[in-house]
Amino acid sequence: LRLRPTQGSRQKFPFSGLLTNKVLSALPGAEFAQLLPYLEPVTLRTGEYVYELAQPVPFVYFPETVVISQMYFLEDGSSAGVSIVGNDGLLGLSAIFDAPTARYWAVTTIGGTALRIRLEELRQEFRKGGALQKLILSYADARLMQLAQRSVCNTRHRLEERLCTWLLMIQDRAHSSDLPLTHESISQHLGTRRAGV
Repeated sequence: LRLRPTQGSRQKFPFSGLLTNKVLSALPGAEFAQLLPYLEPVTLRTGEYVYELAQPVPFVYFPETVVISQMYFLEDGSSAGVSIVGNDGLLGLSAIFDAPTARYWAVTTIGGTALRIRLEELRQEFRKGGALQKLILSYADARLMQLAQRSVCNTRHRLEERLCTWLLMIQDRAHSSDLPLTHESISQHLGTRRAGV
């Protein structure tokens, strides 16, 4: 059975109702139908590196249940979380905007599922304009706001406040109050010693 929405249809594609990713589920039926053949379901384990710093980005990921953190590692071996990506958006935003390689390490904080698409295929759809482009640009704006807010939080707030903010951001994206996190992973994301956590 092959379902094809009519030209210019604003209805959701039937499978889009099964999606939890907010970018994909907001697409009109016709645009989602164009992407569907290129979307591949994947499962990512906790602690798995999705992108490595300065490496090419072959895929863009639309998280469904997985939560991915973008990390920055310093020369002294310490680290700090830059941003968190869940079903609110996508991983690979800089690559869509023609960044040649990954800007951060991307590691799975909470394992789960995602849909991925080859970068070039998504770029072609993005360049057409339309709803996909608008949704990605809107998500880019939200990410910039998240980064600005976290920057202020990291300079003005105590560790306990930063921990609470980070846990709430993870919980929002994991849609669960049961978060399988370790003291080690929390300390890496907050840029502090494990004993501080």
